Amino acid sequence: MKKFFNVNGSCNPQIHYMIDLSERLSEIKKMIDAGEYFTINRARQYGKTTLLAALAEYLKSDYKVISLDFQTISYGDFENEEKFVAAFSNEILISEYDIPEDIRSTLLHLADGKERNVTLSVLFRTLLQWCRISEKPLVLIIDEVDTATNNQVFVDFLAQLRAYYLRRMQMPTFRSVILAGVYDVRNVKSKIRPEENHRTNSPWNIAAKFKIDMNFSVDDISGMLNEYEQDYQTGMDVVEIAEMIYSYTSGYPYLVSCLCKMIDEDIPCEDILSQINVAKSALHKAGQVVLEGHIKHCVRDGLEHGDPDKTIENFTKAVERFANMS
Repeated sequence: MKKFFNVNGSCNPQIHYMIDLSERLSEIKKMIDAGEYFTINRARQYGKTTLLAALAEYLKSDYKVISLDFQTISYGDFENEEKFVAAFSNEILISEYDIPEDIRSTLLHLADGKERNVTLSVLFRTLLQWCRISEKPLVLIIDEVDTATNNQVFVDFLAQLRAYYLRRMQMPTFRSVILAGVYDVRNVKSKIRPEENHRTNSPWNIAAKFKIDMNFSVDDISGMLNEYEQDYQTGMDVVEIAEMIYSYTSGYPYLVSCLCKMIDEDIPCEDILSQINVAKSALHKAGQVVLEGHIKHCVRDGLEHGDPDKTIENFTKAVERFANMS
């Protein structure tokens, strides 16, 4: 079975044409090796889940990685600590197979939800014991944290992570914690606390800045198209096509994949350039939708609860990028 360009959900390198993520993974591992906690916040369909899956595989020789997805935890599970601990424990049991037997036994007990008045401290005692006995340092990755950000239990969960991070020289804890979502979790506390408490520090103010560029470069796109060309031998000028795709998408992963899929499914070799030109108006409209969403959510949150100067700077960059697509 030959590979294909994927525009739905996360990508699998065994069946999908993908860019080479090795350089990005290496840079992220440096952050983890340094013991940094951080957030990967990007727009939808930016490749976050694909990157996290690749990262878990990349790290497994040096770390024990616990990968969770908060989409599988329902809104009701954030109602109180007791329900959250049960849901979180169950998610670990479902997601991980290599769990020490005594830790598994405790998690099974917590997951059944029968014990009353269970608190986050009980869960963290179990997790810290796992960190203590593990042969490899533990890394916790949680995807889709946006589903949790309007709940006080999640804020308290972050506060626990922060507390043990600050005590990491005195006791074993996670080597790194990575939270992924659309919005910056560093602003989550101010979004749900009463107005008079907005000045209280976020529990995630320990997070390092994630500066790794997740946009596709011309070289990234060329590498993906080269693999495609090796399979189908269309005769395309790979570099020229890659540069044109980049000029229309600014490297937005989803839009790049859409154009590549169009090349694969609908366009004869001799018509590739003209058809990409036709797609420009559709991509411009898509960019407009993305920009509007950015204004409604990210910009508003940043102005109200974050760093106004940084928000304005980021918004200016977004407008410039959108203008370059025109």
